[in-house]
Amino acid sequence: MLAKLRAIWVDHTDEMPRMLLNEIARLHGVLRQVDQLSATVASVWLQERGGTLSALHQPNLLLEQEPAVMEQKARRSGRGVAPRPSKLDIDDDDDGYLPIELDEPS
Repeated sequence: MLAKLRAIWVDHTDEMPRMLLNEIARLHGVLRQVDQLSATVASVWLQERGGTLSALHQPNLLLEQEPAVMEQKARRSGRGVAPRPSKLDIDDDDDGYLPIELDEPS
């Protein structure tokens, strides 16, 4: 799915597709942050209380199905085939969006 989004970015230079892709990239970043925060909460809970926090089970199941989260975890574990991300400056129209991390299209 992420490869398809990257291909759309390369193929379409119109404002609307780029705006939508920027928003998708932003949301992917939010999901990755939520996943990291969930892991931190689980780790602290384990250290402080022992065991697992069952309230995190369902959110973690949902996050594990998100392509952006799966790709990040694969990179961290070293078992993923995706190359390390590089910054791709997509703010070519000075619209205020920050560059997002993307793998270079293959």
